[in-house]
Amino acid sequence: MPARNAAAVVGGQLAALSRQDYGGSWEVVVVDNGSTDDTAAVVARWTDRLPDLRVVRHEPRGINGARNAGARAANGELLVYCDADDVATTGWLAAMVRASSKADLIGGYLDFTPLNSERVRMARSANPPDRLPIIMGFLPYAVGASMGVRTEVFQALGGFDESYTGGGGDDVEFSIRAQLMGCSVVFAPGAVMRYRLRERLWSLARQQMGYGRADAKLLRDFREHGLRADGTTKALAHWLKLVWRAPAIASPDRGRWVCHFAWRLGRLLGSAEQRVWCP
Repeated sequence: MPARNAAAVVGGQLAALSRQDYGGSWEVVVVDNGSTDDTAAVVARWTDRLPDLRVVRHEPRGINGARNAGARAANGELLVYCDADDVATTGWLAAMVRASSKADLIGGYLDFTPLNSERVRMARSANPPDRLPIIMGFLPYAVGASMGVRTEVFQALGGFDESYTGGGGDDVEFSIRAQLMGCSVVFAPGAVMRYRLRERLWSLARQQMGYGRADAKLLRDFREHGLRADGTTKALAHWLKLVWRAPAIASPDRGRWVCHFAWRLGRLLGSAEQRVWCP
């Protein structure tokens, strides 16, 4: 579990992990990724309620670096990832373990409803409840907030790409690379993670901009394998629709418009950064 300045929320996730109904042996590794608050102290209070709970420190900051550090510290045959600010359902871990018998890489379902207001949920498109999301119509991917991978597969892949630092695409890149190397991926519908969205609109917009910039980086890395972005004509139609709907910025449900605008803007910025055309 990567964690950075998560003292206010990590207790909720640790409490959820303490209620897991999985009957096998397991451990919990929390990676403190440069926190300046009491994250490590909060985690330490749970050592008597979670199996082999320990904190490892990792710097510099970056979610994939933290994920790799957690894998190096882990001892199990299956690595299961979650985030510090979410809340796992009771059967989450057991569902992940069951699914691991069928595939190399497992993705669970992110439930936006319990931890987020309707206003925030309206701003973000929900993940499909019956399958993994698909990146640009190319390949499915497991979201890092609810992901499992067999340790031997993780090692063969060389872990997560640390050039993806957490602005977006970090888990997508890993999933694509795994499948291109012949690994199988499966959706585990019983592995439900209650997912926390960002509450403030500006924070949501920054996140969406990061996702757009990451799309360009993914395109640069995988276009030779068949990954494709929208064509210019289709992208222009989306921009015109955004302009036409610009008055929505003054309405109570402006979140969706702002997020879509930020994502499209991020793609343009990413195109310049990565020297690819990802409109």
